[in-house]
Amino acid sequence: MNAEWASIRARVVSAGDEWPGELQRAGELTPYAAETICDDALRAGPGARLEITVAAGTDDAGLDRVQDQFAWLRARSIEVEVHRDYRGRPLRAHPDVAA
Repeated sequence: MNAEWASIRARVVSAGDEWPGELQRAGELTPYAAETICDDALRAGPGARLEITVAAGTDDAGLDRVQDQFAWLRARSIEVEVHRDYRGRPLRAHPDVAA
């Protein structure tokens, strides 16, 4: 794992009728993964919510980097929430699910 890439879980929740439901992704926050998550959020439309969960051990600088990476979506009327996972479980993608 690249030390610069945070392990994350992302959840996009739609607020509209055109794209109802939610989409979840998990894995390392590579540039490609970030772009894909942003595309998911934009596709969900204005009023959608993007929730990003980083590992509990992520330091403040790492949390800030993740927040900064998705902050621009707020200008597109996407609610963005970034927080640490305090459940104590490691953040891992299921081996059968691609990020």
